[in-house]
Amino acid sequence: MADNDLEKYLEDIGISVDEDEAEPQIPETRETDEPLSVPAIIAGEGDPRDRTESFLVNLLLNFDPSYAVEVVQNDEDEVHAEIFGGDPGKIIGRNGRTLAALEYLTNAVINRQEGSNIRVNVDVGGYKRRRDERLRDTALKIADRVRKSGEPVELEPMSAAERRVIHMALAEETGVVTESSGEGRARRVVVRPS
Repeated sequence: MADNDLEKYLEDIGISVDEDEAEPQIPETRETDEPLSVPAIIAGEGDPRDRTESFLVNLLLNFDPSYAVEVVQNDEDEVHAEIFGGDPGKIIGRNGRTLAALEYLTNAVINRQEGSNIRVNVDVGGYKRRRDERLRDTALKIADRVRKSGEPVELEPMSAAERRVIHMALAEETGVVTESSGEGRARRVVVRPS
């Protein structure tokens, strides 16, 4: 997504990304049917944890003010954001698609600066953590099956994040190797004997 597309999207949902703006402007009054106007995000200032928290809090105010965000910086280039409260299903979406889109958008905003390469993981009520645990368990079972049969196993299509979990889970496993095959939404992991 180009920077102009991102800025247009954020502007459409009521978030200003004008870096020349000294103070965020919030209307004095608003109609009850109007979307909530939120302060500008901090596009290039502060550490990644602060920028992530500011962006997510301001964005989630448009959905439901009952959401809360807790952000932890795991290391220099990785941030984890956990969303609590509100209706988790609204943020997770069908098969986690809304959550994946929110994570993509958050990463795009946080990494707007040239040379910035921060990985932001967004989770809601432990949804991704539980999903990743299930994927790791499935990967280990598939690895056992491949070792016993000697035949490759092709998994169902997965997102890049889900494929990464499978690859990482089997990276140290002996007797099997993983590779991705296919294109776009049909991209999947193949587990083969080594």
